[in-house]
Amino acid sequence: MTAADFLEGQIILLDKPLDWTSFQAVNKLKYKLRRAFDLPKKFKIGHAGTLDPRATGLLIICTGKFTKKIPEIQDAPKEYRAEIKLGVQTESYDTEKPEIFPCDISHLTERDI
Repeated sequence: MTAADFLEGQIILLDKPLDWTSFQAVNKLKYKLRRAFDLPKKFKIGHAGTLDPRATGLLIICTGKFTKKIPEIQDAPKEYRAEIKLGVQTESYDTEKPEIFPCDISHLTERDI
């Protein structure tokens, strides 16, 4: 790829790491692309939907003229996968805080869940 390709517009699929904000991911990519391809400081780049910092997964990033496609991409169907842990709670009801209030779940069956 060339600088012209990114300025004209590209869609980049990034596997966002755990604990990064979507903003951080875009900024790191922008920095790397600017250095690798000598792109201008005002190089257009943006993401088509925010992932929580504690979420990992596909972050769709558009460059150049393709940033105009972001609303269309955001309206597309999406699929989310989650993992839950039964038998514990946290103060924040997510993975941000330590687990508290453990309880026995051995009585639960697959049908109960």
